[in-house]
Amino acid sequence: LAPVEEASLIVARGTFTICDGTTTIDKNVDASEYETALTTALKKAAERRLPMLVTNPDKVRPDEGLPPMPGAIGDAYAAALGGDHDDVSLLIRRIGKPFAEVYELALNNNGRALDRSKACMIGDALETDVTGGSKYGITTVWVVNDGIHGPTVAEHASLEDGTKEVLQQFNSKTKTYAEGRVLTPTVIVPHFRW
Repeated sequence: LAPVEEASLIVARGTFTICDGTTTIDKNVDASEYETALTTALKKAAERRLPMLVTNPDKVRPDEGLPPMPGAIGDAYAAALGGDHDDVSLLIRRIGKPFAEVYELALNNNGRALDRSKACMIGDALETDVTGGSKYGITTVWVVNDGIHGPTVAEHASLEDGTKEVLQQFNSKTKTYAEGRVLTPTVIVPHFRW
């Protein structure tokens, strides 16, 4: 680890601490100091045009207040780099759902591709879980009440009304990993119980 002034790569793997090799700033100890440090680090990194590896593209966690995940840091870095320019997508590499590499790894058995029709993506987030499964052509199971969309769905008279509204809102957005794809989960369930 090194200060951003000396770094050759930024790794966004969590959202509660910033570590530069000598100092660690914990969001749970001082949220204001953390936000200042994050903004400053992203600005300095953008000035140097450093590449960033986002190890979990999820943007929020299904906890109270929907706290940010590494995908949100990737978005903040993209903004610091200047937005939607071609080189921004070259500087920020996101690995994990909804991107194809994670599905290719999961459905690879010692070099032999497994049958996609026998796989499904189960998750709570439309933007990563359902988008990824949909893009990769596998069955998707959207778990609603236990995830990030649960509070919004609960505001409606029924699960059906709530999921329709959330899907409509999501599908109307243009700046998502779905890239304009209209999502229709294969299965919608209120809870996932094992």
